[in-house]
Amino acid sequence: MLKLFTAYFVCMLVLFVAVPLFARSEDDAEYAPPPGMFTGTVIDALSRAPIPGLVVIATSPSLSEEQWAWTDDSGGYRLPLLPAGTYTLRFEHPDYPSHTRGDLLLRANQTEQLLVELLPR
Repeated sequence: MLKLFTAYFVCMLVLFVAVPLFARSEDDAEYAPPPGMFTGTVIDALSRAPIPGLVVIATSPSLSEEQWAWTDDSGGYRLPLLPAGTYTLRFEHPDYPSHTRGDLLLRANQTEQLLVELLPR
């Protein structure tokens, strides 16, 4: 009877000590919040026409390297899958002076829309 009790006690001790050591909850796992996105339109401030072929460059301490996108025929751009953080967006086109928008806060799972108006050179 003592051997059976000792075996039972050892098994229970192993369960109470080992299981919590190897168990992982979702809180302990690496958690990455869902990414955010910048979208918007770039237009000519005088004619109100969209500006296609403009490059939009996103920089942030949250990024390992710059992210960029081109505007389409309707002047629209989309910078998806960005981690939450503070961003600077730079808008560049040969016919327009470079334009920068800084201190843009992007939260997790958020889409931030910006309308940018540029004056031609």
